[in-house]
Amino acid sequence: MSVAAGLLLYAALMSWWGPRVLAKITTRGINPLLGVTAWLTAIVGVLGAWAAAMVVLALDAADALSNSVVGTMCLEILGHLGQIDMARPVAATIAVTLIGTSLALSLVFGLRIARTLRTLRTTSHEHAMAARVVGRPTPWRDVFVVNADQAAAYCVSGRPRAIVVTSAALASLEDDQLAAVLAHEYAHLTGRHHQLLMVLRAAAAGLPSLPLLAAGPDAVSRLLEMNADDSAARRHGRHPLLCGMAALVGRPTVPAAALGAAHTAVLDRAARLAAPAPAGVRWRDRVTLWTAISLTIAVPVFTGALCHH
Repeated sequence: MSVAAGLLLYAALMSWWGPRVLAKITTRGINPLLGVTAWLTAIVGVLGAWAAAMVVLALDAADALSNSVVGTMCLEILGHLGQIDMARPVAATIAVTLIGTSLALSLVFGLRIARTLRTLRTTSHEHAMAARVVGRPTPWRDVFVVNADQAAAYCVSGRPRAIVVTSAALASLEDDQLAAVLAHEYAHLTGRHHQLLMVLRAAAAGLPSLPLLAAGPDAVSRLLEMNADDSAARRHGRHPLLCGMAALVGRPTVPAAALGAAHTAVLDRAARLAAPAPAGVRWRDRVTLWTAISLTIAVPVFTGALCHH
């Protein structure tokens, strides 16, 4: 089996079976940031494996064009043990086709991802600017109050960024609850969670047929909400945050470009905050996630090394 075939097999298996495994080991969000790392490692690994396989195929095809005696062209590239003698024009046609197809697919997917990412960034920046224009400033940095009958609190990235709190939310939240909710939103902005999700959503839009990329944005968004919960709970306690989430839950969803304290997987997050996992469970979860991350990195490396020989 050639290097390209090994990388393609790894990418295919990870693309279709990876989401099931990752969802199983990260769904509880015991160590949310490590769970995010596991998803990102898998996604980068798959994209890297696909890209590397295309490069190897193109280089092998180009090498065949430069040889005076052309053999083992197509099936040898894909791992065939024997040799298939071809006339030079046939081999040249296959080589050019492989190279052209690889470049065309890369260009199409790259442009689609870049276009989606630009749209998401523009929408987010415009929303943040609109919130600053329409809302009234508050003593809290980057926080603006917008008059609305529905209680909501969310943040949007931009230049500059903004945290939006509706007047109904301001009236319904106690001081400690509001502080916890704002800490949650600050955690999103400080961690640059919006930018990460934009990239994942753009990749999913560019390659919608890959289940791993399709599942990535929602899974990572859920874990990032849990990570922001942990940050807010460390500063203000779990109880104020739970009460703040309860006051905001059930309201209309926040804008697509935003991250809200009571927007994603609220029941699971509330249960997680109300009954934190014991220390032993947290350590076992860390070991499981680090094992998954290590295997995700090691498998394509060893596959390439073994196939090369």
